[in-house]
Amino acid sequence: MFFFPKRTIFLVFFVFVSSFLLFADSKTNGDDTDIFASQKIVDGDFLNIKVEPSKKELQSENEKFFEDVKRKKLEILKKLEKEQNKIDSAKKNVLAKKDKQRAQLEKNKSGLKAKPESDSSAGKKSEPLKENKAEKKSEPLKENKTEKKSDKIQNDNEEKDSVKSSEEKIDSLIFMRENFINCGLDYRGTRYVWGGKTPVPGFDCSGLITYTAKKSLDIDLQGNAQDIYNKTSPVSLSQAQPGDLIFFKGDSDTRITHVGIYLGKNPSGNDFGKQNLFLNAASAGPRTGVIISGLDENYWKKTFYGCGRIIPEF
Repeated sequence: MFFFPKRTIFLVFFVFVSSFLLFADSKTNGDDTDIFASQKIVDGDFLNIKVEPSKKELQSENEKFFEDVKRKKLEILKKLEKEQNKIDSAKKNVLAKKDKQRAQLEKNKSGLKAKPESDSSAGKKSEPLKENKAEKKSEPLKENKTEKKSDKIQNDNEEKDSVKSSEEKIDSLIFMRENFINCGLDYRGTRYVWGGKTPVPGFDCSGLITYTAKKSLDIDLQGNAQDIYNKTSPVSLSQAQPGDLIFFKGDSDTRITHVGIYLGKNPSGNDFGKQNLFLNAASAGPRTGVIISGLDENYWKKTFYGCGRIIPEF
């Protein structure tokens, strides 16, 4: 009878345990419960899609959306700033009047103190009064006009600077959203691989999101769909903007099991019709891999959970 040395048995056991732990760790970090495995697919759940919208069509549609939102935001900002400038201007005028009154009182006090030292003749009594009237008529009026003009220029400059800085910030956030979406769309057609975090050999749903977010935004979103959701700011679908994330959960799931990139409204001229679209890595259904799906498809209607934001709203 042949006996294995104890050392060999121990080594084999050690390798087995290590392999099991590595598998368990990869399962924890990946999508350990795929929504397609936990949620039953029935006939009519998915549309028969032959033509997906092109990247160019989606870009054009989103550009219109972003420009419209940007225009409305800037109009609101301009109105608010004008109102604020009016309030600030009124405050300045009140303060300027108080300063003038204070200065005039000081001047009057100085005149009263100087009277006993002055000559008591009528001519000398009248001279300070004439001088005071002249001062009142000329100097303060000129000063007031200059102040008003400079205040207006300052307010206009402040308004322009504020609107310009707001517009620059909005443009920066729009660029981030477009960059995130375009980066994700570049991997359309990549095959589905459970636990896949890179284009080769392939992506699972969370792998697509974490890889795209890191590459295009330099944002680390490690973990599965639930972990990613926990790192976002929840937002309603009606308030979602292209570039936000969209999450799904099966009937029997205790946590979120699927995630995609919200793409906004579908441009016309393809098989999706009028509905919201999202990019995702699908493991089952009529189409698999990194694809565009529609939120009005029965399967996604049943499993839709909510939206989350990783890029700030503009």
